Amino acid sequence: MNGRNSRQKVWLDYDQEALDRQYDQRVLVPEANDYIARNRRDSVRVRARLNCRLNVAYGPSPDETLDIFPAGDNTPVVVYVHGGAWTRWSKDENSYQAPVFVDAGAAFVSVNFALAPQVSLDELVRQNRATVKWVYDHALDFGADPGRLYIAGHSSGAHVVGLLAVTDWAADWGLPADVIKGAIAVSGMYDLEPVRLSSRNIYLHLDDAAVERNSALRNLPDSMPPMIMAYGGREQVEFQRHSREFAETLQARGDDCQLFFYDGNNHFDMAQEVANPTSPLTTAAIRMMGLHPDTTPT
Repeated sequence: MNGRNSRQKVWLDYDQEALDRQYDQRVLVPEANDYIARNRRDSVRVRARLNCRLNVAYGPSPDETLDIFPAGDNTPVVVYVHGGAWTRWSKDENSYQAPVFVDAGAAFVSVNFALAPQVSLDELVRQNRATVKWVYDHALDFGADPGRLYIAGHSSGAHVVGLLAVTDWAADWGLPADVIKGAIAVSGMYDLEPVRLSSRNIYLHLDDAAVERNSALRNLPDSMPPMIMAYGGREQVEFQRHSREFAETLQARGDDCQLFFYDGNNHFDMAQEVANPTSPLTTAAIRMMGLHPDTTPT
């Protein structure tokens, strides 16, 4: 991070100042906190009206908890990883997406985990992988089918979703190799080298090895689960590039990958699309689960 004021190019055509701006969505959306406040209010309302099991422990630390929103018997289950630049927010702001999936007949699990810099990115990702194992092992307890487990996330949560999609579940976790039946990744980052070079590395402390371990694009397995990806035209250009590059790479390999572009959406609008029952990416995700979108309120 030396020479931060230099006009020397540090990534593609970006100098240090320009790259740092590319990894700060609030430059484009100064009212970002208004979005988060609305998400928090909507999530409180959802927890008050839907059947749910709150603060269920999946690991030993206080941060390793999740909220479960059942949808009946023998249903698919969606595990949701929240965003927040790996440093902020929690499951408590991320119940508002549940009704879209519950109404369609899929259980919804919102995951809490420790944040950077209190833990390393490796540990943050490990906790989310542990969530997948916990949900697989306990799905029957809340009416879900462990054989129909899906993952979803936005922003840094979508980065984690990318890593969950490329995990060797059989070798590393003793689960079926295809435990993840599909993934929804919205406005994420899939190669962390530019992140390492940006101001975000002040708190992530990534080195070359950590970039290699934590970049989905660098760890593609022979077979990927079906992917649904999306990004907005009013997001930072680098974030748009991440989604296009990951999707194009998967499509060129012949993997099942759908990419949705929302021309007028900023980064925080994209998070809202996951809760929109008529959004193309959400209806595609529900159909991927073998269900039918249901726009009738619960």
